[in-house]
Amino acid sequence: MAIELLIERIDYRLPGRGLGQTARDLRAVAGHAITLSADIQKPYLGMRIASGGLLVGMGVVVIKFTIGMTAFYKNDADIWSVLEGIEAAISTLVYLGLAFAFLFTVEVRMKRRRVLAAMQELRALAHVLDMHQFSKDPERLIHRELLASEPGVDADGAALSPFLTGRYLDYCSELLSLTGKVAALYARNVQDSVVLDAVNEIEGLTNGFARKIWQKIMILDSVVASRPHSDQGPGPSAG
Repeated sequence: MAIELLIERIDYRLPGRGLGQTARDLRAVAGHAITLSADIQKPYLGMRIASGGLLVGMGVVVIKFTIGMTAFYKNDADIWSVLEGIEAAISTLVYLGLAFAFLFTVEVRMKRRRVLAAMQELRALAHVLDMHQFSKDPERLIHRELLASEPGVDADGAALSPFLTGRYLDYCSELLSLTGKVAALYARNVQDSVVLDAVNEIEGLTNGFARKIWQKIMILDSVVASRPHSDQGPGPSAG
């Protein structure tokens, strides 16, 4: 699995850092997403049976109404009795129709609620990943000595070499991409516009965060390229 391989790479290059734990959190969420996306595609049999029963009831009402109208034409029954029968049949059909519509939509709403809760979890993970990359500023590679004692500066991040800073940013970008892919699992065979909008929102959010990271990587590449060759070490985009 892609997330497993990425966790191994993070542990190898950046052991003991919070990014590895965030990657493990994403792995757990992805495992839950596989199970939940398969589960929400299954019909809720109890509701389907109840909906079928209501449809049968509506059919019975229509049949009885048809038989009553036939008897009226054959026996020349009282017109007021027929009108009362029509009113009762229409009222029954309306109530049965409303109950059917409720049962038909309640299944969709229940599944939607579960998916939206999962989307919220993915959204939170995306913001955590954005926080991870936030402090990895290529400017610190240029002014490391001046910034080392500045209040609020991530001293741990400032201590990273250009190569490891590049790898850190790459891993954040990959984790964001995988977060969007996990969200896309919920869009399989789903016609609910609310769910599809939520999935698109997560993908747009992760893509936006990833663009910021790639801007940093481009700046980092230019910083490394401007240094003497002996100071560069492995390039920031190396494996």
